Amino acid sequence: MHGLKTSIGRLSNFFRKVPFPITGVFLTATVLVGGVILHLVGKKFHIRLAFDPLDLDVYIYSARWVLEGGRLYHEVHSEYPLFANIIFATFRYISNWLHPGEYSFYALWIASAWFVYLYVVYRIASDATMLALLAWLAPASIYFALFRFDLYPVVATLVALYAIRRTGYIEGAIWLGVAIALKGYALFLLPAYCVFIACQHDFAAAIKAGVLAVAPMILSLIIVYTFAGWEGMVAPFDFHAVRTLNGESTFDAINYLFGAPVIPNGSGVLWVGRFLQVGSALAAAAMRPRSFEDLVNTFLFAVLGFMSFSVFYSPQFVLWILPLVCFSGSRVMLISGIIFSWLTYLLMPIAFDLHSVQPGLYHAMIVTVALLRIFMMFLAIMGLYRKPLIGRTGLDG
Repeated sequence: MHGLKTSIGRLSNFFRKVPFPITGVFLTATVLVGGVILHLVGKKFHIRLAFDPLDLDVYIYSARWVLEGGRLYHEVHSEYPLFANIIFATFRYISNWLHPGEYSFYALWIASAWFVYLYVVYRIASDATMLALLAWLAPASIYFALFRFDLYPVVATLVALYAIRRTGYIEGAIWLGVAIALKGYALFLLPAYCVFIACQHDFAAAIKAGVLAVAPMILSLIIVYTFAGWEGMVAPFDFHAVRTLNGESTFDAINYLFGAPVIPNGSGVLWVGRFLQVGSALAAAAMRPRSFEDLVNTFLFAVLGFMSFSVFYSPQFVLWILPLVCFSGSRVMLISGIIFSWLTYLLMPIAFDLHSVQPGLYHAMIVTVALLRIFMMFLAIMGLYRKPLIGRTGLDG
């Protein structure tokens, strides 16, 4: 055990002392070699171990208005908010200028995401313990950072947390607003943040922070309303509002545990899920976070609650907890975050792509990941009320 700690300490010092370009080349070479090996193995077993273009194709389709015409949210269907579509359109336009076709888009998207991811890893390594860094270097973290749009709201959340930690509460609210405008899950962090601001200052400051945090989303809705009308403005919300159980949610996990559909699919579970998601956000606020560490724990509770009670769960949601976990003062929470990423990679792409021949493995991974999410919610509560028993092991203050 002492040898393991020494090795981890040396690796952590490597990331802290070596200049960013050298670290970037080292990680890039490592991921490229590992990716080629995984891709070759994956081709043999028909598993997307190192490349998944499915969501990238959705982004391409969602951005076709920038090249082919048509109104976004009318002739061009999209499940994403405006600012996300602006990112998609920017990549689509530049990639088409470089070389028409989807492969140019893939290359530009992955290269850009890799650069953003590299900088985030290097930034975290500069003032984090190795456990926090390992959460970002785990396989699902890399996989979904490269192939999913969620990297960008996650980075905005991370920047917000850095600002909040140095008491830049207004800046934190603005960056949290960017995350909200890009991906709706971040909205569920807002109640806890407003209570935190009220505890630090007063109610007026909390109102100001809340207004700043929702301003980017409101601005995007106003813009969409001007060119697409009410129908276009609500189109992404309508899409997500009618989603039902997709086989990977906590409710599906309960059905797998009992071996029967004890929770039927339909409007009932939809409303229960929404109630529990909102309840998690309000419960996080009711915990009255007064310190930065308290805020991290309430954020974790709110996000994990949103993930756990969503009727439509996606493995890429693992990215959402990364900026929160790496600030955690709990060693158990950090280790759980690392395990979460490894298990998520086993779930998607491995178990998912094998589920037609190994349904038992697929269901077992869904249950395991769901139980781990609930356990991490419990850890977040413990972090609020048993602080003396939990040492700081994440990002240094």
